[in-house]
Amino acid sequence: MLGNNEKIQGVSIPDMFSQMLSELPWRTLSQYISGNAQLLKVCTFGGHRIDPQQRPRLTKQIINEAVKTDYSDSTCSALFAAWYPVHAELHAKLEGYFNSDEYKEYRKENKLNDVDYVLSDDKFREFFQVSDLKAWKILLVFAPLKFTKEQADQILNHQEGSEELLERIKELEARLSEADRKASSASGELEKARQQQQSAENELKEARHQIRTQKGDLEALNQKFLSSSAEVKRLSGLLSSRSEELEKRAATASENAERVTTRLQAELSRLKEELNGWQNKFQEQLQANRQIQNDAANTEARAGKSNAERDAAIKKLDESKKFVDLLLSRIDWAKLGSQLKLSPTLRKNFNSMLKRLNYEENLSLTIEGTLPQFWSRLQKKEGELIQRVAASSTLEVEKGDMKGFWEEVKDSFAEVQTSIEARLFMLGFIHELLFAIYVPEQLAAPTIPAPLKKKSSE
Repeated sequence: MLGNNEKIQGVSIPDMFSQMLSELPWRTLSQYISGNAQLLKVCTFGGHRIDPQQRPRLTKQIINEAVKTDYSDSTCSALFAAWYPVHAELHAKLEGYFNSDEYKEYRKENKLNDVDYVLSDDKFREFFQVSDLKAWKILLVFAPLKFTKEQADQILNHQEGSEELLERIKELEARLSEADRKASSASGELEKARQQQQSAENELKEARHQIRTQKGDLEALNQKFLSSSAEVKRLSGLLSSRSEELEKRAATASENAERVTTRLQAELSRLKEELNGWQNKFQEQLQANRQIQNDAANTEARAGKSNAERDAAIKKLDESKKFVDLLLSRIDWAKLGSQLKLSPTLRKNFNSMLKRLNYEENLSLTIEGTLPQFWSRLQKKEGELIQRVAASSTLEVEKGDMKGFWEEVKDSFAEVQTSIEARLFMLGFIHELLFAIYVPEQLAAPTIPAPLKKKSSE
């Protein structure tokens, strides 16, 4: 008995495997691939899909995987299990017989195991048909059936019915030629259809592109419309708010205008009253001017008296000035200043006097450097006061404020009084200095000499 695990001379396993694979319908082939995890991984590698148009590629990958396993029994058996039900008539005959009571009796008589499938010569002749020769070759190679050598030879070298087979081959060739012709025509039509499809796809692509563009434009316009609507809504609200605000402002302006009109009317009445008051004051001022004229006459009389007193003061001042000038001219200030050393008390008094008179102490505190300038300044203030009093009849009228003018003159009198006090202090100060340094005989000389050196006994 021959099993499918034995090598059969004259049979190409790869050819039989490819024959079995080519006879599988697409549905059965896809189920076969999906049921094998390793095969499914290989066929879908790179993102490929299990698609009828990919059948040539899938067939090639299945054969490559079979070659890797050297067409192992597991690989071939798995494909046979998918191929066997495709031949429905042959499958039904064999499965019906092997599951029948007849085969059970045959298996008992021949002492066969439950896994043994054997056809008697009678059953083989009954089931075997030349038209199914290719299928029987596949059964011989891959099926779990056990054939006798005679049965195998008949399958491999069958000559009976060859003429009939040739006729059928011719008929099939004619049909094949017609099919090729139809296929060629269909190919032309298919090519034309493919071109039309390509053109339609291009048009569709262009239409999709235009749709996307128009969709983008539409979205942009819609966005602009929404923005415009929002802006219009905002402007409407703003306009409504502004209208309300303007109405409020108009009402407020009207109220303010009424208040301003009332206030202006009251102000006009007040101004009329003030005008009447100013007219009354004008009359009073005329009377006051007459009084001022009378006062001016009296002031001129007082001024004459003051001028007389001024002349007397000037004469007396000139006399004192001549005395002071005479006294100062007789002092050798260079020698006096170089030899004089102020005591702390005298220096303190001298500085206090300078600060009282606001004298800028930017000179050295020597009599030679300070006293002449200081004395001239005091005299200048008296001269300014005399000129101011002399011109009082004119200045007080120009200022228009007699009371203020004489208040300023009063302040000047106070400054001159301070000046006179300062000069009196200076005369006493010089007196103390001179008599502390010189003797009376030296002061009588035209020019005061250097101070005498005191004896050591003194």
